[in-house]
Amino acid sequence: MKLTYLGTAAAEGWPALFCRCPYCRKALAAGGRNLRTRSQALVNGDLLLDFPPDSFSHMQQNRLDFSAVRWLLVTHGHMDHFYPTDLHLRDDGCYAHDLTAPALDLYGNERVLRLLESESLLRGEEPTHTGVRPHLAKAFESFDCGPYRVTPLPANHAAGENALVYLLSDGEKTLLYLHDTGIPDESFFDYFRAHPVRADLISYDCTYVALRSGGGHLGLDSVPLVRARLEELGVSDAHTLSVVNHFSHNGMLIHDELVPEAEKLGFLTAYDGMVVKV
Repeated sequence: MKLTYLGTAAAEGWPALFCRCPYCRKALAAGGRNLRTRSQALVNGDLLLDFPPDSFSHMQQNRLDFSAVRWLLVTHGHMDHFYPTDLHLRDDGCYAHDLTAPALDLYGNERVLRLLESESLLRGEEPTHTGVRPHLAKAFESFDCGPYRVTPLPANHAAGENALVYLLSDGEKTLLYLHDTGIPDESFFDYFRAHPVRADLISYDCTYVALRSGGGHLGLDSVPLVRARLEELGVSDAHTLSVVNHFSHNGMLIHDELVPEAEKLGFLTAYDGMVVKV
């Protein structure tokens, strides 16, 4: 299984669009891996995790065939994870031609599906997108996306909606994608008590970076706590690849500074364009 981190920042990006804080100015001056777009990841070449407003630039920068993506898993309805306006550009005929895959199956919670419907109505169209097929995803209710077995799990994030994280397996390798979430509640851990699984790769939210974490995100102070719980349950072990991702400029450490700090804790640090194979 190949996971490509297309974007690795929180909602504001890094440097943030209108920000002149020391951390944004430092990232801009350093360039390279210190520049981050909004969070999105691609599994192999056919399954996307989230659809931010930076999807267009991700396609160009990585020279990807997004028309080959068959499945889209949306974690929640926040703008940096779901920007439905661009999905109508998949309509075959005017905006897109010679699509590799005829349809895109989109999975998301109730709010995500409402946002998709509302965006269509704002454009004066029927509440559907040509070639985009919406499906309601609910925590603990597994489904198949071609070769992948997908299990949505509850995130500790986004008051007012049922935000999700995703457990994904292709029958040989398993990915646990923990974006966005704070420390999950016990129902999340209970799932693994009832359904033992070992993950080959776990991608952890680390929005707070060097700040004290709280609310609906993790940071360097709390990511090890979640990993320890997963180790107790056998989900993570010495062979599991642990990566931190989804960083806010408020967290202070630009990529070059974060890498050694995360490494001390046993984590790799994601950057835009990073490819991980397990």
